[in-house]
Amino acid sequence: MSPGWQSRYLQRSEKKLKEMSAISEAAFDIDSYAAAKHTEADFYAANKQAEADQAFSAANAKIATLERKIEALTQQRKELSSEVNSLELDVLLGSVRIDDYQNMKSDQIKNELVILRSQQDTLLKNGDAVEITNTEFQKKFINTQIKQILRCFNAECVGILGGVTVKNVDASRAKIQQSFSAINKIFSSDGVQISDSYLSLKLQELSLIYAYMLKEDEEKELRKAIREQMVEEEKVQREIEREKAKIEKEETQFNNEVKKLMSYMQKSQDSAERQLYIDKINELQERIKQLDVDKKNVFDREQNTRAGFVYIISNIGSFGDQVYKIGMTRRLEPMDRISELSSASVPFPFDVHAMIFSDDAPGLETVLHQYFDSKRINKVNPRKEFFRVDLEEVKKVVLKNHNATVRFIDIPDAIEYRETLRLEAQEPDHADRHDLVTA
Repeated sequence: MSPGWQSRYLQRSEKKLKEMSAISEAAFDIDSYAAAKHTEADFYAANKQAEADQAFSAANAKIATLERKIEALTQQRKELSSEVNSLELDVLLGSVRIDDYQNMKSDQIKNELVILRSQQDTLLKNGDAVEITNTEFQKKFINTQIKQILRCFNAECVGILGGVTVKNVDASRAKIQQSFSAINKIFSSDGVQISDSYLSLKLQELSLIYAYMLKEDEEKELRKAIREQMVEEEKVQREIEREKAKIEKEETQFNNEVKKLMSYMQKSQDSAERQLYIDKINELQERIKQLDVDKKNVFDREQNTRAGFVYIISNIGSFGDQVYKIGMTRRLEPMDRISELSSASVPFPFDVHAMIFSDDAPGLETVLHQYFDSKRINKVNPRKEFFRVDLEEVKKVVLKNHNATVRFIDIPDAIEYRETLRLEAQEPDHADRHDLVTA
């Protein structure tokens, strides 16, 4: 072994140690760098994650806000849609007018009803009675639902229309509207709806049925009024005939008495007795002259069918204060007509405020009726001749349209009514019963 091998070995070892030390330092630097970069990356990643989380939270908040807005708009849309439907129905309801049939007779309205139902059949055949709102369903399913919704709505309408009366027509109209809305809501998910056109025809049918009922009642009242008028005319004619017969009988009787007295006078020799006969004959001749006047008046009344009495009467016990019946009669004895009106149909008799003779009684009656038309008690039936008016106003209208002197009685006797009040006031429990009624 060379004496310098140890020295060389030490040098190499030292060199290796230096290299290993350098490698270790380099490795440490690399690890430190890597750790620093790792830390930097983690920090960067954490920042990015925080930013991402923040952006995600903001996005979620925005989505939640938009969802709330969508929900609010959807609700608003439903409400507006419901309001529009309601307004459309109101328009449909408002477009139906009973006045359209006012000038028709009941048989004409009945014909209109037949025509309207034919229009409904046409709408059904054409498929316009139902609207299809969803075309995604199969045709067979849609056809089944069309039949079903029509069956439901028509069944409801048959029941409602079959039970219509004059009193419940408004409730019946509301029921048809409610049925339309409810059935359409039930079938909304099935893609079918009853059309507004079909609803409109059903509402028109209701109005026609109502108009027919009113017209039937009106015509019934008219027939009753005509019968009453015929009975009244017969009574007037019988009264005239009786009066004519009475006058003729008295005329014959007075003429016969005059003849007898003339015969007695001619045979009498006593001047005083003759004067008595002459006075009696003159008296009878005056009565015969009056009979001639009465006969002429009766003849004139018979020929002039417009001559008669316009009466203004009240019944405060039955109808209260300031309610007057303004009518007319052709009776020679007009109080007979007032007595008939005071029959068992009213609890107290009528009192007369004025009895006005006129050569044109229907004309004067018409003037009064037209002037006080807005003050009628019954706004529907013009043959009900009761008016809520002030008697002073009636006086003014009568005096303006009638040239003869008219005597008015301001305060009615109302004897039976006032006596009834007096008797009620004397009853010991009257006050208690009055309290019970007014409680």
